[in-house]
Amino acid sequence: MTTEIVEKQKSSAVQFEIADLIKNRKSTRAFSSKAIESEKINSLFEAARWSASSMNEQPWHYLYATRDQSVLWEKFFSLLNDGNKVWVENVPLLIFSISRKSFKRFNSPNAYALYDLGAANTSIALQAVALGLQVRQMAGYDHEKARQVLNIPDEFDLGVMLAVGYPAPVDTLPEAVRTKELAARERYAQEAFIKNGIF
Repeated sequence: MTTEIVEKQKSSAVQFEIADLIKNRKSTRAFSSKAIESEKINSLFEAARWSASSMNEQPWHYLYATRDQSVLWEKFFSLLNDGNKVWVENVPLLIFSISRKSFKRFNSPNAYALYDLGAANTSIALQAVALGLQVRQMAGYDHEKARQVLNIPDEFDLGVMLAVGYPAPVDTLPEAVRTKELAARERYAQEAFIKNGIF
């Protein structure tokens, strides 16, 4: 299948009914600087806590900093690439996600640890919507520096960093970023990735 044909299979429309939490989730870059209440932060991590995982190992771990913890927050912020720093500077909550590489009970590699971390991160993103917040997950950071600055042991794989906050008007963003933010949200139609049969 050519790239052109596949791209034509993208659409901004919701083809079949889905829950509002999923429909309203957006990887926004436009965040208010308003502080997030501590009970809401706890609620986000509680959602991760109840996420499914292989053998119920729950391999995820989270490090976080709030904007009012200026020294700690700056450590997290310093890890980001310049493209992310442009819009992250006022984000009230930064979360760094990692996953334990091995099973606790078997002391053997857990091939699904990062998969489980992704599921837990999705739980956080959906719980955020329920709380009036949004989450943008970012892979654009200095991985080597992150391990050093955040003191992450080798027994953990690095995940993504999550920017969390209340949404803000798009016009609060720098112009270059605003253009990206205003672009239509598109997803491949189901026909592009679903087959009722073998591959």
